[in-house]
Amino acid sequence: MYATVAQLKEVITPRDLELLTDFERGGAPSDARLEQALADATAEINSYIGKVVRRPLIDPPHILTVICRDLAMHRLYLNLGHDMTSLDKVRKNWIETLKSMQSGETSIGDDGDGPDQMISPGVAMTDGPERLFTRDRLRGY
Repeated sequence: MYATVAQLKEVITPRDLELLTDFERGGAPSDARLEQALADATAEINSYIGKVVRRPLIDPPHILTVICRDLAMHRLYLNLGHDMTSLDKVRKNWIETLKSMQSGETSIGDDGDGPDQMISPGVAMTDGPERLFTRDRLRGY
């Protein structure tokens, strides 16, 4: 997962944590429900960046932690019936960012530790079958 339960708890008030996860009214937030929301958010992120990077990312960039945390919050608050206007905007912006990462328009978030130059994902072909149409063969047409 790109974010931890502790990182998610840092951005949600204790009262909301209990409302979002304590369905049995035990008086304490459910870490299992928070982990599930983070796992769902991670899966959604991977569906966008899966063809761009090899997974699992050993040391994911900070931006993926932020996206994961915010997408998990969106899922949790959606279940609560909270006013989703601002969270819907945040989710929409992150999805656009993920699509931009997927297409290569935006970096996945090199925090400065990556290579300074582009790395080719494959090898350029320099040979192949003999050409059928050449200048010499088409002379006279």
